Amino acid sequence: MKHIRGLVSTTQVLRWIFLAPQTIPRAQCAYPIHNQISLQLRTFNSSCAHFRYRGPSSAAFGSPDMPEQLKDEAIGTQYIRLVNEDGSLDPPERLTNILRSIERPENFVLQLSPKSRTDEPPVCKIVNRALLRDMERASAKAARATKASVKQMELNWAIDNNDLTYRLKQITTFLDKGAKVEITLMRKKHKRPPTVEEVKSVIDKVLQTVKDAGALQTKPMEGEPGKRLTIVVKKNA
Repeated sequence: MKHIRGLVSTTQVLRWIFLAPQTIPRAQCAYPIHNQISLQLRTFNSSCAHFRYRGPSSAAFGSPDMPEQLKDEAIGTQYIRLVNEDGSLDPPERLTNILRSIERPENFVLQLSPKSRTDEPPVCKIVNRALLRDMERASAKAARATKASVKQMELNWAIDNNDLTYRLKQITTFLDKGAKVEITLMRKKHKRPPTVEEVKSVIDKVLQTVKDAGALQTKPMEGEPGKRLTIVVKKNA
């Protein structure tokens, strides 16, 4: 069997995928709901929006907004530097020698850094195709689970009281099951515009339902009362 150098370990690759730095949301209780509503209601009353390898690894290694990553002979440089299992860089080596030393096609060399205007060799790593497929399956499974845990609820500003009561019970049920709920308050087409009193009444009932369920906003509300307003809430863990 050929000698495999610089092959990224399962633990290390999974760490890159699942433990990458992420933006941490502010504390849920940091958004004063009623203050935002009061301000927006006043407005309503007065005036009645690192690189990508285009192949199996695109989901794991980049985003559609980044340039395409190159692999194997397409890297096009004489020397490259490999990321080893410790995360540090090996000395520059000939790309041809590295390609001869790995088991192909089970593994391939993926370029991580862009082409430099200097003579500095690009940074690359050896990727195992089977491991990459496993990571993609795990990532897709996590994405599906996240999507399933978000419930959508649309409410009309001029909603009937009985219908509103039923929808609010649904919101409470979703929150009790641990789901995040995205509540969209909107105006129906071809219907009269709601009055300030109707807008305030619907918002008060929604916020009271959220409060009674022990839930809080996960981000500031977006939109304008009387037109389209989105409130995203989740129960405290």
